[in-house]
Amino acid sequence: MLSLQTISRRGEPATPALCANVHGLSLHAAVRCGAGQRKELERLCRYVTRPAIANERLKRNRAGQVVLQLKSAYHDGTTHIVMSPLEFMQRLAALVPRPRPASDPLPRRARA
Repeated sequence: MLSLQTISRRGEPATPALCANVHGLSLHAAVRCGAGQRKELERLCRYVTRPAIANERLKRNRAGQVVLQLKSAYHDGTTHIVMSPLEFMQRLAALVPRPRPASDPLPRRARA
């Protein structure tokens, strides 16, 4: 019997079924919980609604600059990143994916 398998490129981890990694975003459609699993549902909801950056790690210094405390120090010992509010907004906006073209929800004859 002959079976075909997809082999990932070197250095790329294999993606499990019902999971996708596209443009730096990951979707795990295999994550689910049963109707009676309230704790698992709460955990999933908390995960989905978590902020991009923890508020506890974000401060402003006396000069008005944004100070972001890193989760773990860089190899050179850096523990905080200091930037202007504009630079912070630029970095935050870079995390938002570009909008995709909308599909046309109206049938052809409804357009005038």
